[in-house]
Amino acid sequence: MGKIITNLVLILGFITVAFAGYYIFIQQSNSSLDFSSNEQTMQNMLNNTQVFIARRQELDRIKLAAGISFFDDASFRSLRSFSTPIQDRPIGRDNPFDTAVVPTNVVPTPSSSNENPSL
Repeated sequence: MGKIITNLVLILGFITVAFAGYYIFIQQSNSSLDFSSNEQTMQNMLNNTQVFIARRQELDRIKLAAGISFFDDASFRSLRSFSTPIQDRPIGRDNPFDTAVVPTNVVPTPSSSNENPSL
């Protein structure tokens, strides 16, 4: 009886996944923008676009005066910098993949964790 229940659960799970995939696929094709049927939505979109274009043109007309410069102002020039200079530090080895230099006077010791004690 356990095998029948397992097969039944697998079949129901497969049907659920197939239905969910089909539903998502159908919803994705229905999400296209179709403004021809809704004139009010189209008109709102066009009005918002015109407002955006008008604001963009207004911002394009703004010019900073050449005679007035923020950086030439005496109060700006009197400011002090409290930043600390970054010191150059050595970067690692020139070639990190180069073979490492092993000192010759180092003798490897056997690891006690890898050996089985003999009785």
